[in-house]
This record gives sequence, structure tokens and C-alpha cells, in this order.
Amino acid sequence: MKKEKKERKKRSRDFCFLALFIITGFIFILPACGDDKPKSQEKKVEATSEKAKKKSVKKAVTDKKESHKEVVKYHYDRMGKKDPFKPLVREGAIISGSILGGAPLTPLQKYTLAELKLVAIITGTENPGAMVEDSKGDGYIIKQGTLIGDRYGEVVKIEKNEVVIVEKEIDQSSGEIVYSKVSLILHKPEEEEL
Repeated sequence: MKKEKKERKKRSRDFCFLALFIITGFIFILPACGDDKPKSQEKKVEATSEKAKKKSVKKAVTDKKESHKEVVKYHYDRMGKKDPFKPLVREGAIISGSILGGAPLTPLQKYTLAELKLVAIITGTENPGAMVEDSKGDGYIIKQGTLIGDRYGEVVKIEKNEVVIVEKEIDQSSGEIVYSKVSLILHKPEEEEL
């Protein structure tokens, strides 16, 4: 009896090992077998993989073409040009009345010279004068030394058919005051009709 019991124990042990081995095998085999997808999904997967392959081939071809293109380098030559990185308006670069005399602006200094029209000149006297009109038609008498224009211009000379004005502005690159001459010319009525 003892032998039979030992043999039964041995068989049950062997059976347990065999069962354990089979269960372990099922655990590893089942996930591999569980990939049963419908055939339509398999075709979609194949189609998308083929599209991906074609795209990668096209990308590789375009990359090769782009790598063969010559690289054109741009060189900026700043000779005779302003520095593009300098600010357009520097601090203190705006002309103010305090820089150029401190007096308040006259009515003529509110207009640009292009907005003013020379309509008459009075010569033959010791102190010649002229008359300018603004865009509204208001007239102003000017003489030598009169401040005129939005760029702090000053009348320096009144001649037979023109008024010479010197304007002041600040040079953006150096910060210095620059003077420029501008002339208002008296047109005859016949010239205006043409």
C-alpha cells in the first residue's frame, strides 16, 4: 500500500507538472493566436503601409534633389547704405523749440512748405516782403527772418520772383543739425493756366 500511495503521489505530481506546463504553454501561445482581424482591416493595413513606403521613397528622392541644388549665399553690402538695425528716430533727434530758440510756434510753422503758396512779392524797398497763402486761402506777410514751415525754416532772401528759405533738421546718422535751402517761386498767372 505504501508503494501504491507513493506511486499515486508521483503520478499526481507528474500530472501537476504536466498541467502546469500545458497552462504555461497556453499563456504564451494564446496572445499570438488572438490576432484574428477581419481581412478588410488587413488590406487597409497593407494599403497604408504601401502608401507610407511610397511617401518615404518620394521624400528620399526630393531630399536627394534638394541636396544637389546649389546654395546661393546672400551678402549684404552696406557701402553707401544706412544701417538697417539703427532706430529711425533717435532719442532727442526730434527738433524741438528749445533746441532752436525756445520760441512758441508761429501759425506759419504749422504748415509744410508744400502746403504754402507764394502769391505776391514786394521789392524795390529797403526791406522787401512777400505774401503766402495756406490751403484755406488765408494770407500771411513774410519778411527776411520770418520763421516758416514745419522744419523750422527761416526766410533768408526775397528776390524778384522767389523766396529763399533755409530749413533745419537733425541728421539721423550723426545727430547734428543740417541746413537745406528751399525756394518758393512766384508763378505768373499765365504759367498757372498751362
